[in-house]
Amino acid sequence: MAVARSGEAFPTSGLPLRPPEECKILVVDDDERIVEVFSLLLQRDGYQVLAASDGPSAMELVQQHHPDVAVLDIILPGIDGIEVCRRVKQSQDTKFMPVILVTGLSDRASRLDGLRAGADDFLEKPPDPLELTARVRSLLRTKQLYDEVEAHRRELEQRVAERTKELRAAYERLQALSRVKDNILGIASHELRTPLHQAKIALDLMAQDGIDEDSRQVLFRDAQAAFGQLEYRIRDIQAFSDPTDLRLAPTSLRDILIAAIDQVRSLRRGKEDLIELDAPQDLPPVMVSAASMTRAITHLILNAAKFGEGKPVTVRALEAEGGVRLMIEDKGMGISPDMMEHLFEPLQQGDTSVTRRHGGLGIGLALVKMIFDAHDIAIRIESQEGQGTLVSLVLPIVKL
Repeated sequence: MAVARSGEAFPTSGLPLRPPEECKILVVDDDERIVEVFSLLLQRDGYQVLAASDGPSAMELVQQHHPDVAVLDIILPGIDGIEVCRRVKQSQDTKFMPVILVTGLSDRASRLDGLRAGADDFLEKPPDPLELTARVRSLLRTKQLYDEVEAHRRELEQRVAERTKELRAAYERLQALSRVKDNILGIASHELRTPLHQAKIALDLMAQDGIDEDSRQVLFRDAQAAFGQLEYRIRDIQAFSDPTDLRLAPTSLRDILIAAIDQVRSLRRGKEDLIELDAPQDLPPVMVSAASMTRAITHLILNAAKFGEGKPVTVRALEAEGGVRLMIEDKGMGISPDMMEHLFEPLQQGDTSVTRRHGGLGIGLALVKMIFDAHDIAIRIESQEGQGTLVSLVLPIVKL
C-alpha cells in the first residue's frame, strides 16, 4: 500500500465532497504556538480556520459558526476540552460535528473520558502534521456525507409531508363530494318528486267525471307547468354533470336575456314578478355558448326574483371596454357575509329557514359559476343585508 509522504497529495477518493475553502475547522489550544502551527497546516490545504484559546471562546465559536470539524486540546482554561466535546455532542444543532481531542501519549484516562463525551478521534502530543490533516480530511468527509444524507432525509420528509397534505386534502374533498352526492340524491328526489306529484294530481283530477271544461283547462296548465319545472330541473342536473360542454358562437345577448326572463316567468308561474329589461338592440354580439349562458343567466334572474321579496328586478346590459357588461339587481333581503363565502358551493341556498325556504336543487349558483368559469368570465356579487344584491359580469364580444 502506498503511503503519502510529507508534501504529497492524498488520494482523491479521500477528499471531502465540498471544496476545502467552504469548510470551517475549529482549532482550540491554550498554547498560541500550537494554534499557529495547526492553522498554517490547515490553511495550506485551503480550509477556513477558526481559533480559540479557551473553552468558553470555543463554545461561542461553535454556536456562531457551526464548524465542520473541531480540534480540541483537552487541557483548556475555563472549560476543558472534554466538557466542550460533551456540550457539542449534547446540542441538537452540533451533535454530528466531528471532534478530535489532542491528548498525551499515555493519558489513557483522558481518552476514556473523551470517548464517553462522544469524541470521534484522538491526536497524540506532539501531533504529526500529516496525521492532523489526514484525520481532519477523513472526519470532514464523514461529516459531509452525513450532511448530504441529512439533506436528502429532510427533503424526503418535506415531500412526504406535502404529499400527505395533498392526500389528506384529496380525501377530505372526496368525503365532501360524497356528502354532496348524497345530498344531491336526497334533494333531487324531493325536488323532482314535487312537480311530478303536482302533475299527477292535476292529471288524476282531469280524468275524473264531472270536471267542467274551464277547470280541465286550469288543471291542464297546472300539469304543463309542473312538467316544465320537472324538465328544467332535470336539465340542471345534466348541465351540472358537464358545464364545460360549450358551443361558442356569435350570439345576441338581448335574445339570451329575453329567453332567460321568459324561462323565469314560466318557472314562477303565478308569481307577480316585475322584471325590468334594459338592453339596447344595437349591442354587439357576444361570443358565448347560447344554451349554457341562457341557463346561467336564468338562474341569476331566478335568484333575484326569489329573494327580491316582490320588489322590481332590473336586468341591464350595456357596452363596456372589452365586452358587454351585464348587471342583475334586486332590492331584496341581500346576502349575509357568512353565506357569501359559500355562495358558489353546491347545495347552498340563500335562506335555510323553513318559512322562507325556496324551491330548487341547491346547485344553481354552483352551476352558474362553473359555466362562467368555462367561458373564462369573472362574476362579481355585491350585497348588503336588507338592501339587495347586484350581480355583474362582462361577456366577451365577437372579435373581427
